[in-house]
Amino acid sequence: MKKYAFALILLLFVNYSYSQEKNGDKLNIKHTITFFLHWYKNNENKIETVRIIKGLNENEEKKGDSLARIDMDAVDVYLFNLKKSNFVSQSYLNNIRYYYQEIADTLKKYPLVDYFGPIGGLEADLILGFEPEETLDYINKGVFTRIYIVGDKAIAQFDIVNHVHLIFTLSKVEEKWLIDDLEFNVDYYNPTRK
Repeated sequence: MKKYAFALILLLFVNYSYSQEKNGDKLNIKHTITFFLHWYKNNENKIETVRIIKGLNENEEKKGDSLARIDMDAVDVYLFNLKKSNFVSQSYLNNIRYYYQEIADTLKKYPLVDYFGPIGGLEADLILGFEPEETLDYINKGVFTRIYIVGDKAIAQFDIVNHVHLIFTLSKVEEKWLIDDLEFNVDYYNPTRK
């Protein structure tokens, strides 16, 4: 009988400890996301210290020698500055670099001469989309509607009602949660959603 009582107490203790660990992880995930959004709001204009897109015309006047291109050295400076937040993973930074490299390769293959419009794929804020203020001005009104943790990976949904619905993917690296990806929850806006 003592063995069963001891086993039951041990099982309850392990379950309680696991539950406490998950709650601690959820709180750390919430902090990572909200602190990153606040950091981005305060540093958005300081991240791109070197112009990434070069060769765009400032007006519609043709010059004949203006060739649009992506300065990958400037991208590396941008990523270095973004990394300073300490909220994003190397995977996140690699994905952004890859995205810029794809656009750079496309511009080499299909040059834009005397171009004064936005570059395809870079029409909006790369991190928060077309209207970053829809997120940044209402961070404190955001609510975490879902957080799922499996091992050292997590998915969290952060909703700002009437503004934006974001899904973050995170990884736990050396006991710290870092953002791997940030997407808009397009299913939320689907009219057939139940």
